[in-house]
Amino acid sequence: MSTEVQATATRELPTLKRGDSGSAVRLLQNLLISLNYLNRDLASGSFLDYTDTAVRNFQREYGLVADGIVGIKTWDKLGASLWG
Repeated sequence: MSTEVQATATRELPTLKRGDSGSAVRLLQNLLISLNYLNRDLASGSFLDYTDTAVRNFQREYGLVADGIVGIKTWDKLGASLWG
């Protein structure tokens, strides 16, 4: 995926936090699974404690504020880590 397409895609994703649910949370969980931050069995589509922990661990490792909130910076890092 080109950097331009990747940047556009991440800007269209919602900000997520603990308590959210739905397809965007499932996408987040699948990205975290692909990067070995989350166990495949935990992809429920609900942003619960285990997703929060995985997000915070990812954020710490990639030099982001580890607040558990998935905003544009976290989406961008998730995309960059997958698409090079």
